[in-house]
Amino acid sequence: MGDGTPARARLVELLWQLKQNYDRAGDTGLGFIHFNTLLNDARYRAEIIERARHSPHNHIRHLGEELARLDHADAANNTRPQATATGPSRFAYRWLVWPLVIGTVSLCLLLFWWLALPYLQGDRVVTGVIEQDQTWTADRDWVLGDVVYVLPGVRLTIEPGARILGRVDSALVITRGARLHAAGREDAPIVFTSSQPEGKRAAGDWGGLVLLGAAPVNEPDAQIEGIDAGDPLGAYGGQNPQGSCGVLEYARIEFAGFEVYANNELNGLTLGGCGSGTIVRHLQVHRSLDDGVEVFGGNVDLRHIVITGAGDDGLDWDLGWRGRVQFLVVQQHEDTGDNAFEADNNGAHHQALPRSEPIMYNVTLVSPRSSTRHHRAMTLREGTGGHFHNLLISGFSGEAIDLRDGATVANLDTGALDFQGVLMHGIGPRGLSYFEAEQGDADDDGGFDEDTFFRGLSSVRFDEDPRFNQDAINPYHPNVTPALRSPATRGAVPVPQGEFWDEAANYLGAVRPGASATWLDRWTAFPAR
Repeated sequence: MGDGTPARARLVELLWQLKQNYDRAGDTGLGFIHFNTLLNDARYRAEIIERARHSPHNHIRHLGEELARLDHADAANNTRPQATATGPSRFAYRWLVWPLVIGTVSLCLLLFWWLALPYLQGDRVVTGVIEQDQTWTADRDWVLGDVVYVLPGVRLTIEPGARILGRVDSALVITRGARLHAAGREDAPIVFTSSQPEGKRAAGDWGGLVLLGAAPVNEPDAQIEGIDAGDPLGAYGGQNPQGSCGVLEYARIEFAGFEVYANNELNGLTLGGCGSGTIVRHLQVHRSLDDGVEVFGGNVDLRHIVITGAGDDGLDWDLGWRGRVQFLVVQQHEDTGDNAFEADNNGAHHQALPRSEPIMYNVTLVSPRSSTRHHRAMTLREGTGGHFHNLLISGFSGEAIDLRDGATVANLDTGALDFQGVLMHGIGPRGLSYFEAEQGDADDDGGFDEDTFFRGLSSVRFDEDPRFNQDAINPYHPNVTPALRSPATRGAVPVPQGEFWDEAANYLGAVRPGASATWLDRWTAFPAR
C-alpha cells in the first residue's frame, strides 16, 4: 500500500475500523472481511469501500466516504512512469530487484503491525446499539462511549476479569428480551467502573448498568428511569414472572449513577421487570451518585450483595418487587446517603397489585451515626409490604425504621409486612433514640407509633451491642463481622428451605459472627477515587 506517510497511516487505521464495524454490525451479503487482503488487493479494497459507501449503517457509510477519498489519493500518489528496457541485463536486474522486493515487503509488514497493534490489543470503544451476540474479553478494556443498548434477542457475554469503563453520560442497557451473561469469579471479578484514571474517579462519572425484563410490575406501560420516556428501548414489564434478564455475579459497579432530571436517575444497578430466572449474586455497588441498587417490580432474587457509600439510598424498590434476598450488607458513609432501604409500592396507587413484598433474611445495615447527614435504616411507604428477618441495624444518625402512610401500616395487620429476629443498636443522634416522634404535619402515618409497635415485638431487640470491630464503618476497609460471642448469635428465626436459601445461616446479619473468612473476601474493593 505504499510508504508510512500520515495519509497512509490514516488509511490503514480507517480500514481497520471499517473491518471492526462490519464485524459488529454484520452484512449478510458480505461475509468475513480479510484485513490482509483489504490492505494488499486494490480491487478487493475498492469493492469493500464501495459497499461501505452504500451501507444502511451511518457510521459505516461515513467511513466508506472518507476511505474512498483516501484510497483514490493513495492510488494517484503511487502511480509511476513505466521503466524503459535499458540498463543492466535481465540476469543482473533479477539480483537487484529481489532484495528490493523483500525489503519493501518487510517494511510494509512492520508498518502494518505498528499501526494495527493498538487496535488489536488496546481498549475497545463501544457506542450505539449491539445487534448481534458479542463477547467482551478480559484481555482488553471495554469503553462505553455513550448509552449502549443490547437489543432484544441479543446476548452479551462478559468474561471473568473483564473491565468495562464508562465515560461521561454513558451506560449499559440490557433491553427487554436481551440477555447479559456476566459471570465473574472470586479471583477474577468483572468490574464496571469510571473511565477516569484511578485517583480522579468520583460518583456519577458514568450512568451505570440497567437490566430490563418482562416480569410483572404494577404500572402499565412502565418506562425505566434515566431513559427518554418515548424510547421503546426503555420499556419493561410483562407477564413472565420466571423470565430472565441474564446472569450477573462476582461483579463490581463503581462510581456510577447520574440524574437525568429531577426524580429521574440512573443508579449503580437498575433492575426493571426482571424475573426469578435472573441471577444476581456476589455483587458490589460502590460510591454510586444515586441509589446503589433500585428494583422496579419483577421477581428477581438477590444474594450476597454489598452496597457501600451510595449517594442516596442503598437499596430502593418500587412497583411490585416480590423477590427474595439473603446476605445483604449496606454500609453508609459519613458524608453522603439517605436511607439504607427506601421502599415503595406505587406512588399513585398504594394498593396496586402485585404489591411490593420482598422476603429478606440475613441483612446488615450499618452507618457511622453521621454528624452531618440524617441517615435512616429503613423508610417504608406507598403501600409496600415486606418480610424482614434476621437483621442487624447499627449506627444510624436519624432513626431505625419509619412507616410513612396508612396503606403501609395496614400491611402489618394483613401479614404482608412483618419483622422477626431484628437487633437494633446505637441509633439516633446520641445512639439512644430509635424512632422519631411524629406530631402535627410530621404525622404521615395516621398516628402510628413506631416506638410502641417495635418495642412490643418479642423478636425485636434494642441496645445490645452486636460487637462489630471499628472497621464496620471504615469506608476503605470495612469489616462487618460480629465478634464470636456477639448477641447476633441469638434470636434468629429459621431460614426457609429451598434451593435459593442457605438454611445454615442461623444468626442475625449478613456475616456469621466470629468468621475468619467471609463471602466478601477477595472480590470486593473500596476505593475512594
